Amino acid sequence: MNRLLLPIFLAISACWTVPAHAASPYEDSLRLLAEGVVADVAKAKRGRLAVMDFTDAKGIVTPIGQFFAEELSTQILVTGELKVVDRALVDSTLKKFHVTQLEPAQAEAVKRAAKAVQADVFVTGSYLESAGDFRVTVKLVSPTTVQSLGARRGT
Repeated sequence: MNRLLLPIFLAISACWTVPAHAASPYEDSLRLLAEGVVADVAKAKRGRLAVMDFTDAKGIVTPIGQFFAEELSTQILVTGELKVVDRALVDSTLKKFHVTQLEPAQAEAVKRAAKAVQADVFVTGSYLESAGDFRVTVKLVSPTTVQSLGARRGT
């Protein structure tokens, strides 16, 4: 676990040493990922996102996955083009409706959960640690069809 948190700590501490006018590679990657998500959501004519905690390669939510989800949510909010539902509210609502995965078998529960938080799109994500970097995949899922509306990748 500590081995996984070290790269995040290093990335965060590197941000403190970068002058205020220069963006770090991490910030640039995050901004590009968020801009891609915003573009896909706009293309789908949706406006309110429910970002779920990201998972590792085994499908397990981890502190790193929660960090990535929070960072992406914040960056999307910074663009000012979309509304983002609070992640804690999304998590508790999904639990309330017994939604464990966004899959067709749980379509009715997904729809009810989306209606409860007034979400037009669910944003899911996963990450994989590779050569000291993290590869992040983000998917946009329609709560009415439980089908993908788009996907983005970043490092």
